[in-house]
Amino acid sequence: MNHKGLSQGFFLTLAALMACLAGCQKEPEPAPDKSRPLQTTVWKLAQLDLGGTPYALTDIPQESHVGFVIFKAEDQTLIGFAGCQQVDGHYRVEGERLLVEDVTLTGSRCHNPRFDHVGDRFAQALRGVTTYRLASDDARLELMTDGSVTAVLLFRQPEKDMW
Repeated sequence: MNHKGLSQGFFLTLAALMACLAGCQKEPEPAPDKSRPLQTTVWKLAQLDLGGTPYALTDIPQESHVGFVIFKAEDQTLIGFAGCQQVDGHYRVEGERLLVEDVTLTGSRCHNPRFDHVGDRFAQALRGVTTYRLASDDARLELMTDGSVTAVLLFRQPEKDMW
């Protein structure tokens, strides 16, 4: 075999090896699920649009238990409290979109006009949410309707045997 035939054989073998390796490339990693920090976390209501001034958020006292929600990952349901009433519903996450459906309030009202109003507005914010935004540390959740923040919730580490 001459020198030219050896070179052609080498390049054909190299080309075949490269083609094989290209076909054996590792599948790309799936994109991380951005909804994971949202799910199975207790989110405590910190600010809410109470409807006084358009898109103005009102601080909710931190010692208040007037609103919180947990987005359960296993069955895409949510549970929580709005005012004195239990909140239940279903949700879907599609990228930055958060769609909440079938929100129901059960139990008796607080019979305190301020708490009842906050509970009603929080339930309305849940029903109307179209997108959400998490802070870079995943400790602040903003619920948004058509680009405007309607509620701000903060990560809360529950005490043992407590919500």
